[in-house]
Formats: sequence, structure tokens, C-alpha cells
Amino acid sequence: MKKDIKLIKENLVSDLRNFCKNAGFTDVTFGLSGGMDSALVLMLAAEALGPKHVHTMMMKTKYTSQLSIDLANELAKNVGNPHKTIDIQPLVDMAEATLSFTPQNKVTLENLQSRIRGLICMTYSNDFNRMVLACGNKSEIAMGYCTLYGDTCGALAPLGDLYKTQVYEMAELYPQIPRGIITRPASAELAHGQKDTDSMPDYCILDPMLSSIEQGADSKVPESIKKRYAGAAFKRVQMPPILKIRTR
Repeated sequence: MKKDIKLIKENLVSDLRNFCKNAGFTDVTFGLSGGMDSALVLMLAAEALGPKHVHTMMMKTKYTSQLSIDLANELAKNVGNPHKTIDIQPLVDMAEATLSFTPQNKVTLENLQSRIRGLICMTYSNDFNRMVLACGNKSEIAMGYCTLYGDTCGALAPLGDLYKTQVYEMAELYPQIPRGIITRPASAELAHGQKDTDSMPDYCILDPMLSSIEQGADSKVPESIKKRYAGAAFKRVQMPPILKIRTR
């Protein structure tokens, strides 16, 4: 795969450009979290459309670290694209206050944050005619590690056919991405101290197992992983269109 990653990247850029053109959009928007996935989406979109046509937003809550805010700002400055920071915690608090019950499941409030981010993105899309991009990768989608109508919100998922390990590999092609983004532990930052590895194996272990499932050679894959993959099928069928990777 290493020898193909540059060609895959070039094809993703071309396919993203054509998808936007065919849909009648010159500009795109999405949340820039200070994490790896949205950083790579920014690089692909800036290359496909030009930096000035890529509008990113850091939609922070009380769980968002200052490091994430700083890294998002640094990346946007390196790329030269329009970027803003929006405090959505008041919206999260207001939405929680309107409920007729007190959520007992921590995932309920975690997903609420993600869905408010999707709402903000779609509102900017409607008023400024910008296509919303979903930043999820193939590993997260396969395991259902995503929020329906939240971070899955968008018209296109540019990284949807890239495993997380491939996302990191492709990121190395872009020196504009701060090393702090590439080396920090993956986290959705929907709770204090949250990390992806709290609920899934490390991606270097997980991705080969997911590839085996996809190829129908999953006899050595743990039942817990196969069960979670099967259980996430209802999410995968509701994902936005995904750019398929091509090596030719």
C-alpha cells in the first residue's frame, strides 16, 4: 500500500473536485477538530478546490482541549483557508435543559454534542451554499464509532474508504499538517480524557482484522470485533457517499 498511497491521494483529490463540480458546489465546509481525520480532509479539499474555498470550524465544548484549538488554528494558518472557532457549549446546555428527563447514559450527551456540530455545519451550508464533508474514516465507520446525524452528517465522506492507518500514512504526504496532530492519541473529545482506544483496539491491530472481515477471511478475528462490525451495519447504510480509493 505504501507505494500506492500517493496515487490514491491524487485520485481522491480528483474525485473530490469532480464530485463538488457535478453537485454544483464551489466551496465546502466541515468541523476542524485538531485531530487527524479532519486535518487530512482539509488537505485534500484545499488541493482539490483551493484553500479559499474550504471553510472550517472548530466547534468547541467544555471537553475540547486548548491543544486541539491551537492545532486547528495552526493547520488552518499553514493552509491559508478561512477558519473560525465557535463555542457550542451554550447550545449543548440549552438542548440538555429542554429535555423532559435527565440522561443516564453518558453516550446520550456525547452524541448530543456531535449532532449540534452537524446542525451548525448544515446551517452554514444552507446559507452560504457550501457542501458539508463528513470526516469519518473506514475503521470508525466499520465499527460504528460515529454518531448518526452528527459526524456522519454531510454530502460526501472523502476518507470513508481509508482505514485509519492509511489516513496516517497519507498525512505524511502533507508537511503542512503539524506533527502534534499526527502524533497525538486519537480522541473524539466528547468526554474528559476520552481516547478511541478506550472502546476499540489500537488501529494498527484493528485495521488488519477489519480487512480480513471485508475479504471474508475472518476465522481468526475475535468474535467481539465481528459482532460489533455486524451490529454497525445499520449505520453504514446511512453514511453519505464515500469516495472509493483507486490505484490506477
